[in-house]
Amino acid sequence: MTCGALNALQQVIITLYIKKLGFKMEEYKIKSTSRNSAKCDEIVLRETSNTRLVFKPLLVNNKRTEDASLKGTFVFQKKLPKENWIDLKDLNLNQLRSGEYVKLELKSEELLNLIRQLIGLYKLYKKDGLPFGETRYIKAQGSLSKLSEINEEDLKHFFLLNKKAGINVFSRLLNYVINLDNADIVADRLEKLDINSLQRLNTLIGISNLKKVINNWRDNATNPNEEYWQNQFLQNPFILSQVFPYPIILLKDKAYVGGKTFDNTGGNLVDFLCKNDLTQNAVLIEIKTPTTPLLSKKYRSDIYNISSELSGATLQISNYRRTLSMEYYNVSSKSSDSIEPFHPQCVVIIGSVKYELTDSEKRKSFELFRNDLKDIQILTYDELFGKLSSLIDMMEGYQ
Repeated sequence: MTCGALNALQQVIITLYIKKLGFKMEEYKIKSTSRNSAKCDEIVLRETSNTRLVFKPLLVNNKRTEDASLKGTFVFQKKLPKENWIDLKDLNLNQLRSGEYVKLELKSEELLNLIRQLIGLYKLYKKDGLPFGETRYIKAQGSLSKLSEINEEDLKHFFLLNKKAGINVFSRLLNYVINLDNADIVADRLEKLDINSLQRLNTLIGISNLKKVINNWRDNATNPNEEYWQNQFLQNPFILSQVFPYPIILLKDKAYVGGKTFDNTGGNLVDFLCKNDLTQNAVLIEIKTPTTPLLSKKYRSDIYNISSELSGATLQISNYRRTLSMEYYNVSSKSSDSIEPFHPQCVVIIGSVKYELTDSEKRKSFELFRNDLKDIQILTYDELFGKLSSLIDMMEGYQ
Protein backbone atom coordinates (compact mmCIF):
# COMPACT_ATOMS: atom_id res chain seq x y z
CA MET A 1 0.00 0.00 0.00
CA THR A 2 1.38 3.39 -0.95
CA CYS A 3 0.62 6.82 0.33
CA GLY A 4 1.17 9.69 -2.08
CA ALA A 5 1.27 13.38 -1.27
CA LEU A 6 -0.48 15.18 -4.13
CA ASN A 7 -1.20 18.76 -5.02
CA ALA A 8 -4.75 19.84 -4.26
CA LEU A 9 -6.15 19.53 -7.78
CA GLN A 10 -4.66 16.09 -8.32
CA GLN A 11 -6.08 15.00 -4.97
CA VAL A 12 -9.58 16.05 -6.03
CA ILE A 13 -9.34 14.23 -9.35
CA ILE A 14 -7.96 11.02 -7.90
CA THR A 15 -10.33 11.02 -4.92
CA LEU A 16 -13.34 11.27 -7.21
CA TYR A 17 -11.92 8.74 -9.67
CA ILE A 18 -11.32 6.09 -7.01
CA LYS A 19 -14.79 6.59 -5.53
CA LYS A 20 -16.40 6.54 -8.97
CA LEU A 21 -14.79 3.19 -9.76
CA GLY A 22 -16.19 1.77 -6.53
CA PHE A 23 -12.86 1.09 -4.85
CA LYS A 24 -12.55 1.40 -1.11
CA MET A 25 -10.71 4.57 -0.32
CA GLU A 26 -8.93 5.15 2.98
CA GLU A 27 -7.68 8.39 4.40
CA TYR A 28 -4.31 8.56 6.10
CA LYS A 29 -3.77 11.43 8.54
CA ILE A 30 -0.51 12.92 9.71
CA LYS A 31 -0.54 15.55 12.45
CA SER A 32 2.46 17.56 13.53
CA THR A 33 3.33 17.27 17.22
CA SER A 34 6.28 19.67 17.17
CA ARG A 35 8.50 21.51 14.73
CA ASN A 36 10.48 18.31 14.17
CA SER A 37 7.94 15.51 14.52
CA ALA A 38 4.52 14.41 13.27
CA LYS A 39 2.28 11.60 14.48
CA CYS A 40 0.97 9.24 11.79
CA ASP A 41 -2.12 7.04 11.80
CA GLU A 42 -1.36 3.71 13.42
CA ILE A 43 -0.79 0.71 11.15
CA VAL A 44 -2.96 -2.24 12.13
CA LEU A 45 -0.98 -5.46 11.68
CA ARG A 46 -3.21 -7.98 13.44
CA GLU A 47 -6.75 -7.73 14.78
CA THR A 48 -9.36 -9.93 16.43
CA SER A 49 -12.62 -8.97 18.15
CA ASN A 50 -10.83 -8.07 21.40
CA THR A 51 -7.10 -7.80 20.67
CA ARG A 52 -4.89 -6.27 18.04
CA LEU A 53 -1.28 -5.44 17.28
CA VAL A 54 -0.48 -2.02 15.82
CA PHE A 55 2.61 -0.07 14.86
CA LYS A 56 2.54 3.66 15.70
CA PRO A 57 4.91 5.51 13.34
CA LEU A 58 6.35 8.95 14.03
CA LEU A 59 7.86 11.11 11.26
CA VAL A 60 10.92 13.05 12.44
CA ASN A 61 13.45 15.53 11.13
CA ASN A 62 16.65 13.61 11.76
CA LYS A 63 19.52 16.09 11.63
CA ARG A 64 22.19 13.42 11.85
CA THR A 65 20.79 11.04 9.18
CA GLU A 66 18.24 12.77 6.94
CA ASP A 67 17.00 9.52 5.35
CA ALA A 68 16.25 8.08 8.79
CA SER A 69 12.96 9.98 9.01
CA LEU A 70 10.85 7.36 10.83
CA LYS A 71 10.69 5.82 14.25
CA GLY A 72 7.86 4.05 16.00
CA THR A 73 6.43 1.73 18.58
CA PHE A 74 4.73 -1.68 18.50
CA VAL A 75 1.65 -1.73 20.73
CA PHE A 76 -0.54 -4.67 21.71
CA GLN A 77 -4.09 -3.55 22.52
CA LYS A 78 -7.10 -5.15 24.17
CA LYS A 79 -10.76 -4.20 24.67
CA LEU A 80 -14.23 -5.44 25.53
CA PRO A 81 -16.82 -5.61 22.70
CA LYS A 82 -18.25 -2.10 23.34
CA GLU A 83 -15.01 -0.43 24.39
CA ASN A 84 -12.45 1.52 22.42
CA TRP A 85 -8.97 0.13 21.90
CA ILE A 86 -6.63 0.76 24.84
CA ASP A 87 -2.90 0.14 25.16
CA LEU A 88 -1.90 -2.60 27.57
CA LYS A 89 0.41 -1.74 30.45
CA ASP A 90 3.96 -0.96 29.41
CA LEU A 91 6.49 -3.69 29.94
CA ASN A 92 9.75 -2.35 31.34
CA LEU A 93 12.42 -4.30 29.47
CA ASN A 94 15.03 -3.12 31.97
CA GLN A 95 13.38 -5.37 34.56
CA LEU A 96 14.12 -8.55 32.56
CA ARG A 97 16.38 -10.99 34.38
CA SER A 98 19.27 -12.81 32.85
CA GLY A 99 17.97 -15.50 30.45
CA GLU A 100 14.54 -13.87 30.08
CA TYR A 101 13.35 -12.28 26.84
CA VAL A 102 10.24 -10.94 25.12
CA LYS A 103 9.29 -12.46 21.78
CA LEU A 104 7.16 -10.59 19.20
CA GLU A 105 6.50 -12.59 16.05
CA LEU A 106 5.16 -11.08 12.83
CA LYS A 107 3.56 -13.27 10.20
CA SER A 108 4.79 -12.88 6.64
CA GLU A 109 1.68 -10.94 5.50
CA GLU A 110 1.91 -8.66 8.54
CA LEU A 111 5.55 -7.92 7.90
CA LEU A 112 4.88 -7.19 4.19
CA ASN A 113 2.04 -4.83 5.12
CA LEU A 114 4.27 -3.00 7.59
CA ILE A 115 7.16 -2.67 5.11
CA ARG A 116 4.90 -1.35 2.33
CA GLN A 117 3.34 1.30 4.51
CA LEU A 118 6.64 2.38 5.98
CA ILE A 119 8.12 2.73 2.49
CA GLY A 120 5.15 4.93 1.61
CA LEU A 121 5.89 7.15 4.60
CA TYR A 122 9.57 7.37 3.72
CA LYS A 123 8.64 8.43 0.17
CA LEU A 124 6.17 10.96 1.52
CA TYR A 125 8.80 12.55 3.73
CA LYS A 126 11.35 12.61 0.92
CA LYS A 127 8.91 14.38 -1.38
CA ASP A 128 7.10 16.79 0.98
CA GLY A 129 9.15 16.90 4.13
CA LEU A 130 7.43 17.12 7.50
CA PRO A 131 3.79 18.28 7.13
CA PHE A 132 2.56 21.14 9.27
CA GLY A 133 -0.77 20.88 11.11
CA GLU A 134 -3.05 18.00 10.13
CA THR A 135 -2.69 16.70 6.59
CA ARG A 136 -4.76 13.98 4.93
CA TYR A 137 -3.60 11.62 2.23
CA ILE A 138 -5.16 8.87 0.15
CA LYS A 139 -4.13 5.23 0.45
CA ALA A 140 -4.82 3.34 -2.76
CA GLN A 141 -4.32 -0.35 -3.33
CA GLY A 142 -2.85 -2.18 -6.30
CA SER A 143 -2.75 -0.40 -9.64
CA LEU A 144 -4.59 2.57 -8.18
CA SER A 145 -1.45 3.46 -6.28
CA LYS A 146 0.04 4.45 -9.64
CA LEU A 147 -2.37 7.38 -9.72
CA SER A 148 -0.54 8.94 -6.78
CA GLU A 149 2.63 9.01 -8.87
CA ILE A 150 1.10 11.33 -11.49
CA ASN A 151 2.99 14.60 -11.42
CA GLU A 152 1.76 18.04 -12.40
CA GLU A 153 3.58 18.01 -15.75
CA ASP A 154 1.96 14.70 -16.74
CA LEU A 155 -1.51 16.01 -15.88
CA LYS A 156 -0.87 19.24 -17.75
CA HIS A 157 0.39 17.30 -20.77
CA PHE A 158 -2.71 15.09 -20.73
CA PHE A 159 -5.11 18.05 -20.66
CA LEU A 160 -3.22 19.88 -23.41
CA LEU A 161 -3.22 16.88 -25.73
CA ASN A 162 -6.78 15.90 -24.87
CA LYS A 163 -8.31 19.31 -24.14
CA LYS A 164 -11.88 18.36 -25.05
CA ALA A 165 -11.77 14.91 -23.44
CA GLY A 166 -9.92 16.21 -20.40
CA ILE A 167 -12.47 18.92 -19.70
CA ASN A 168 -15.36 16.51 -20.15
CA VAL A 169 -13.83 13.91 -17.83
CA PHE A 170 -12.99 16.46 -15.18
CA SER A 171 -16.48 17.93 -15.41
CA ARG A 172 -18.07 14.50 -14.96
CA LEU A 173 -15.91 13.83 -11.91
CA LEU A 174 -16.87 17.13 -10.33
CA ASN A 175 -20.54 16.51 -11.08
CA TYR A 176 -20.22 13.12 -9.40
CA VAL A 177 -19.06 14.67 -6.14
CA ILE A 178 -22.54 16.02 -5.38
CA ASN A 179 -23.73 12.43 -4.99
CA LEU A 180 -21.01 11.37 -2.58
CA ASP A 181 -22.09 10.44 0.92
CA ASN A 182 -19.16 12.32 2.38
CA ALA A 183 -17.42 14.93 0.25
CA ASP A 184 -15.48 16.53 3.09
CA ILE A 185 -12.15 15.38 1.77
CA VAL A 186 -12.89 16.93 -1.63
CA ALA A 187 -13.92 20.21 -0.06
CA ASP A 188 -10.76 20.14 2.02
CA ARG A 189 -8.61 19.74 -1.09
CA LEU A 190 -10.42 22.52 -2.93
CA GLU A 191 -9.88 24.89 0.00
CA LYS A 192 -6.14 24.31 -0.31
CA LEU A 193 -5.97 25.32 -3.96
CA ASP A 194 -3.93 28.50 -4.46
CA ILE A 195 -5.57 31.46 -6.16
CA ASN A 196 -4.09 30.65 -9.59
CA SER A 197 -5.31 27.06 -9.38
CA LEU A 198 -8.78 28.26 -8.38
CA GLN A 199 -8.88 30.61 -11.37
CA ARG A 200 -7.88 27.82 -13.72
CA LEU A 201 -10.36 25.43 -12.10
CA ASN A 202 -13.05 28.06 -12.51
CA THR A 203 -12.14 28.38 -16.16
CA LEU A 204 -12.31 24.63 -16.73
CA ILE A 205 -15.73 24.37 -15.15
CA GLY A 206 -16.94 27.45 -17.01
CA ILE A 207 -15.79 26.08 -20.35
CA SER A 208 -17.51 22.76 -19.70
CA ASN A 209 -20.80 24.45 -18.81
CA LEU A 210 -20.63 26.74 -21.81
CA LYS A 211 -19.92 23.85 -24.15
CA LYS A 212 -22.92 21.95 -22.86
CA VAL A 213 -25.10 24.99 -23.56
CA ILE A 214 -23.63 25.39 -27.06
CA ASN A 215 -24.15 21.70 -27.87
CA ASN A 216 -27.73 21.96 -26.66
CA TRP A 217 -28.25 24.97 -28.93
CA ARG A 218 -26.90 23.10 -31.94
CA ASP A 219 -29.19 20.18 -31.24
CA ASN A 220 -32.24 22.42 -30.87
CA ALA A 221 -31.57 25.27 -33.30
CA THR A 222 -34.88 24.57 -35.05
CA ASN A 223 -36.94 23.87 -31.93
CA PRO A 224 -40.16 25.98 -32.23
CA ASN A 225 -41.29 25.47 -28.62
CA GLU A 226 -41.14 28.81 -26.80
CA GLU A 227 -41.64 27.17 -23.40
CA TYR A 228 -38.56 25.05 -24.04
CA TRP A 229 -36.42 28.16 -24.57
CA GLN A 230 -38.01 29.85 -21.58
CA ASN A 231 -36.80 26.96 -19.42
CA GLN A 232 -33.34 26.93 -21.02
CA PHE A 233 -32.74 30.59 -20.20
CA LEU A 234 -34.19 30.13 -16.73
CA GLN A 235 -31.85 27.22 -15.99
CA ASN A 236 -28.84 28.98 -17.55
CA PRO A 237 -29.27 32.68 -16.80
CA PHE A 238 -25.64 33.37 -17.69
CA ILE A 239 -26.72 33.08 -21.35
CA LEU A 240 -28.82 36.21 -20.98
CA SER A 241 -25.91 38.05 -19.39
CA GLN A 242 -24.09 37.85 -22.75
CA VAL A 243 -26.51 40.43 -24.13
CA PHE A 244 -25.29 43.25 -21.88
CA PRO A 245 -21.98 45.00 -21.25
CA TYR A 246 -22.80 45.18 -17.52
CA PRO A 247 -23.64 42.53 -14.89
CA ILE A 248 -27.32 41.65 -14.59
CA ILE A 249 -29.38 39.65 -12.12
CA LEU A 250 -32.38 37.60 -13.20
CA LEU A 251 -35.18 38.46 -10.78
CA LYS A 252 -38.16 36.55 -12.17
CA ASP A 253 -39.51 34.84 -15.23
CA LYS A 254 -43.07 35.57 -16.40
CA ALA A 255 -42.96 38.71 -14.25
CA TYR A 256 -45.97 40.98 -13.86
CA VAL A 257 -45.15 44.54 -14.96
CA GLY A 258 -48.57 46.17 -14.67
CA GLY A 259 -51.40 46.80 -17.12
CA LYS A 260 -54.43 45.27 -15.39
CA THR A 261 -57.82 46.89 -15.85
CA PHE A 262 -60.35 47.60 -13.11
CA ASP A 263 -61.78 44.09 -13.46
CA ASN A 264 -58.29 42.61 -12.80
CA THR A 265 -57.71 41.42 -16.37
CA GLY A 266 -55.16 42.19 -19.06
CA GLY A 267 -52.02 42.06 -16.94
CA ASN A 268 -48.66 42.24 -18.74
CA LEU A 269 -46.18 39.40 -18.13
CA VAL A 270 -42.67 39.90 -19.46
CA ASP A 271 -40.68 36.72 -20.10
CA PHE A 272 -37.74 37.81 -17.93
CA LEU A 273 -37.42 40.68 -15.51
CA CYS A 274 -33.79 41.48 -14.70
CA LYS A 275 -31.81 44.39 -13.31
CA ASN A 276 -28.42 45.97 -13.67
CA ASP A 277 -26.58 44.62 -10.62
CA LEU A 278 -24.80 47.93 -10.06
CA THR A 279 -27.39 50.62 -10.83
CA GLN A 280 -30.57 48.60 -10.13
CA ASN A 281 -32.01 49.78 -13.47
CA ALA A 282 -34.74 47.47 -14.80
CA VAL A 283 -34.08 45.16 -17.74
CA LEU A 284 -36.93 43.55 -19.70
CA ILE A 285 -36.33 40.56 -21.95
CA GLU A 286 -38.93 39.09 -24.28
CA ILE A 287 -38.18 35.86 -26.15
CA LYS A 288 -39.66 34.12 -29.15
CA THR A 289 -38.04 31.07 -30.76
CA PRO A 290 -35.19 30.49 -33.24
CA THR A 291 -37.78 29.59 -35.89
CA THR A 292 -39.87 32.74 -35.45
CA PRO A 293 -39.83 34.69 -38.77
CA LEU A 294 -37.92 37.96 -38.88
CA LEU A 295 -39.17 39.11 -42.26
CA SER A 296 -42.26 38.75 -44.43
CA LYS A 297 -42.84 39.47 -48.14
CA LYS A 298 -40.84 41.86 -50.28
CA TYR A 299 -42.02 45.45 -50.14
CA ARG A 300 -39.89 46.69 -53.05
CA SER A 301 -37.31 45.04 -55.25
CA ASP A 302 -34.58 45.17 -52.60
CA ILE A 303 -36.49 45.63 -49.33
CA TYR A 304 -38.44 43.14 -47.20
CA ASN A 305 -41.19 43.88 -44.75
CA ILE A 306 -40.65 43.00 -41.11
CA SER A 307 -42.68 40.01 -39.92
CA SER A 308 -45.74 40.55 -37.78
CA GLU A 309 -44.11 38.42 -35.07
CA LEU A 310 -41.06 40.69 -34.84
CA SER A 311 -43.00 43.95 -35.04
CA GLY A 312 -45.51 42.58 -32.54
CA ALA A 313 -42.78 41.55 -30.08
CA THR A 314 -41.19 44.99 -30.42
CA LEU A 315 -44.44 46.80 -29.67
CA GLN A 316 -45.23 44.35 -26.86
CA ILE A 317 -41.98 44.94 -24.95
CA SER A 318 -42.30 48.68 -25.54
CA ASN A 319 -45.72 48.50 -23.87
CA TYR A 320 -44.27 46.47 -20.97
CA ARG A 321 -41.68 49.18 -20.45
CA ARG A 322 -44.37 51.86 -20.43
CA THR A 323 -46.63 50.07 -17.90
CA LEU A 324 -43.70 49.24 -15.60
CA SER A 325 -42.62 52.88 -15.56
CA MET A 326 -46.18 54.10 -14.92
CA GLU A 327 -47.19 51.50 -12.33
CA TYR A 328 -43.84 50.74 -10.74
CA TYR A 329 -44.75 51.76 -7.19
CA ASN A 330 -47.95 49.69 -7.22
CA VAL A 331 -46.18 46.70 -8.76
CA SER A 332 -43.13 46.86 -6.45
CA SER A 333 -44.91 47.58 -3.15
CA LYS A 334 -45.15 43.89 -2.25
CA SER A 335 -41.79 42.86 -3.68
CA SER A 336 -38.55 42.51 -1.73
CA ASP A 337 -36.43 42.98 -4.87
CA SER A 338 -34.67 46.30 -5.21
CA ILE A 339 -35.23 47.57 -8.74
CA GLU A 340 -35.62 50.99 -10.35
CA PRO A 341 -37.28 51.85 -13.71
CA PHE A 342 -34.86 54.72 -14.42
CA HIS A 343 -34.70 53.91 -18.09
CA PRO A 344 -35.58 50.20 -18.54
CA GLN A 345 -33.50 48.36 -21.10
CA CYS A 346 -35.54 46.20 -23.50
CA VAL A 347 -34.34 43.16 -25.44
CA VAL A 348 -36.14 40.84 -27.85
CA ILE A 349 -34.47 37.49 -28.62
CA ILE A 350 -35.94 36.07 -31.80
CA GLY A 351 -35.21 34.14 -35.01
CA SER A 352 -32.00 33.11 -36.70
CA VAL A 353 -29.69 34.87 -39.15
CA LYS A 354 -28.33 31.60 -40.50
CA TYR A 355 -31.66 30.00 -41.34
CA GLU A 356 -33.52 33.07 -42.64
CA LEU A 357 -31.30 35.98 -43.61
CA THR A 358 -29.72 34.10 -46.47
CA ASP A 359 -28.92 37.03 -48.80
CA SER A 360 -27.74 40.60 -48.51
CA GLU A 361 -31.19 42.13 -49.17
CA LYS A 362 -32.72 40.23 -46.24
CA ARG A 363 -29.82 41.09 -43.97
CA LYS A 364 -30.04 44.77 -45.00
CA SER A 365 -33.79 44.93 -44.29
CA PHE A 366 -33.33 43.38 -40.86
CA GLU A 367 -30.39 45.61 -39.91
CA LEU A 368 -32.15 48.79 -41.07
CA PHE A 369 -35.13 47.93 -38.90
CA ARG A 370 -33.36 47.00 -35.69
CA ASN A 371 -30.73 49.72 -35.81
CA ASP A 372 -33.37 52.41 -36.19
CA LEU A 373 -35.17 51.28 -33.04
CA LYS A 374 -34.87 53.44 -29.95
CA ASP A 375 -34.14 51.76 -26.61
CA ILE A 376 -35.02 48.26 -27.86
CA GLN A 377 -32.35 45.75 -28.81
CA ILE A 378 -33.14 42.92 -31.23
CA LEU A 379 -30.88 39.88 -31.00
CA THR A 380 -31.14 36.59 -32.88
CA TYR A 381 -30.51 33.22 -31.26
CA ASP A 382 -27.46 32.41 -33.35
CA GLU A 383 -25.96 35.82 -32.53
CA LEU A 384 -26.50 35.18 -28.83
CA PHE A 385 -25.00 31.69 -28.86
CA GLY A 386 -22.26 32.92 -31.20
CA LYS A 387 -21.13 35.24 -28.38
CA LEU A 388 -20.93 32.22 -26.10
CA SER A 389 -18.79 30.37 -28.64
CA SER A 390 -16.44 33.34 -28.81
CA LEU A 391 -16.24 33.33 -25.02
CA ILE A 392 -15.22 29.64 -25.07
CA ASP A 393 -12.46 30.40 -27.62
CA MET A 394 -11.20 33.22 -25.40
CA MET A 395 -11.26 31.06 -22.25
CA GLU A 396 -9.45 28.19 -23.97
CA GLY A 397 -6.85 30.66 -25.14
CA TYR A 398 -6.44 31.72 -21.51
CA GLN A 399 -5.62 28.12 -20.60
